[in-house]
Amino acid sequence: MGRPERKLDPEGGLIERFAHDLRQLRVAAGQPTYRTMASRVGCSPSRLSEAAKGLRLPSLSATLDYVRACGVTDTAEWERRWHEINDQVKQHAQPAAGEPARPEPDTTTETNPAGAADHEHRPPVIGKRPRALWKAAAIIGTALALLATAAFVWASGQTVPDVPTRCRTPLASPRVPISVQPCIAVTDGEVVASLDLRATGTAEGAVAYVWLHNALSRTPLAKTLRTCELGALAAGQTRTCGPFSYDVPPGHYTTAVTVEPGPRQNEPPHWRRGATGTQSPRIDYAP
Repeated sequence: MGRPERKLDPEGGLIERFAHDLRQLRVAAGQPTYRTMASRVGCSPSRLSEAAKGLRLPSLSATLDYVRACGVTDTAEWERRWHEINDQVKQHAQPAAGEPARPEPDTTTETNPAGAADHEHRPPVIGKRPRALWKAAAIIGTALALLATAAFVWASGQTVPDVPTRCRTPLASPRVPISVQPCIAVTDGEVVASLDLRATGTAEGAVAYVWLHNALSRTPLAKTLRTCELGALAAGQTRTCGPFSYDVPPGHYTTAVTVEPGPRQNEPPHWRRGATGTQSPRIDYAP
């Protein structure tokens, strides 16, 4: 179970109110997990959870990802609200009109109240350029430390590195006028399967079947089978089946697919031990 989100006060300011409304939108959508929401829009769960923390105004793209993941298709109102809040935040951050800018202290020189005689005993003066270099070095050092920590966590098995989506070349389905392109990826520790389809002619009532295939044992994972009813398609129309996320043990997997004439069945007509379907490239999944 994930850590509960911190409480928000709708009257706590513009940003906190905005985050509160985002959370309310998620509740209205049935309180899907951030992992489920992320799979809908193709981003990371942390990007969405961060948008609703209320600590800072999320980026516009993160905001739109969040509302789309909640099922909102017309995002114009949310985009308008974001720009309105962003403008107000910028205004509060600027100094008031007529207020003089605060001068930076000049650190390039140092007075010597005791006189110039002991100049050789004074500590070296730190100018602006060395300070800037030291600050840059500190930032680089912090980044390297974070990378080292990430490498340690990866090596210790606590997280799984993402694998970019890999798709095979589209292939014509033998039983319906539709070309299929199965894809596979690893996102946030889970194997993600999906299928892109394109009608090469008029197709009526076709059904797509998607499952994970164990590339070593050469067997389908029956519990991963998913179906999509495609309806009527005209030549050139496209559809996507998925993405589907799976929490599976370490192994070597492909996305296997087949498209059959309807109506939908509990299993593909040719389903059997060892059934392969049309497969995506293989990924090696090792949490």
